[in-house]
Amino acid sequence: MTETEMYKQIIEKRLQRKRDQLKEIESIMLQGEVTQAEKKSYMEVKAVILELENVLDLADTLLKQ
Repeated sequence: MTETEMYKQIIEKRLQRKRDQLKEIESIMLQGEVTQAEKKSYMEVKAVILELENVLDLADTLLKQ
């Protein structure tokens, strides 16, 4: 495994953990009233997921060139 593949795998694992965290927050939100803290947590996790996806896309593009 190259260093690049190792970093990609690390980011993919972090992305999966954040997706799991988002699912947990969404299930809590579906159960009833949503607190301000839950809304904030949801938005923060969603932003991290988008950023990690962008990093993976960028890395893939750069590696293909």
